[in-house]
Amino acid sequence: MSITTPKVLRLAFLALLVLSLSACSTPSGSPVGSPATDSRPIPVEAVNVLIGTGSPIPVDVFVSGSWPDLCAQISQVTQSVEGFAIHIDLLAAPADPDCPPDNQALPFRIAIPLNAVELPQGHYTVTVNEVSTEFDWPSGDK
Repeated sequence: MSITTPKVLRLAFLALLVLSLSACSTPSGSPVGSPATDSRPIPVEAVNVLIGTGSPIPVDVFVSGSWPDLCAQISQVTQSVEGFAIHIDLLAAPADPDCPPDNQALPFRIAIPLNAVELPQGHYTVTVNEVSTEFDWPSGDK
């Protein structure tokens, strides 16, 4: 029994697919993008909401603060909506013991888009790592 070229190609493709899917986990077995157990909240100093124009109307949460150290990187951003409260958590990767000391508190600013398409009309509070601001949806600028 001989294997035809299309069958060989399908088997090779299937083998590559299995190998690539198995590479989608870290050596510890946790999925890619999962937070490390010792991730820490990033210090936030200010939170602002900017409502733009267009269709759909863009809503961005601008967050500013200081990195916890010179080697810090964002490891996870999570959002949840409960009623008229929007909670966002910004976590930094675990502390690197070999990182040089940060004597200047390196600032950061990040824009986090909100999907406001299905949000009911109302007055919302956005909290990012314990710092809050408020906005009305839809905005009164229509």
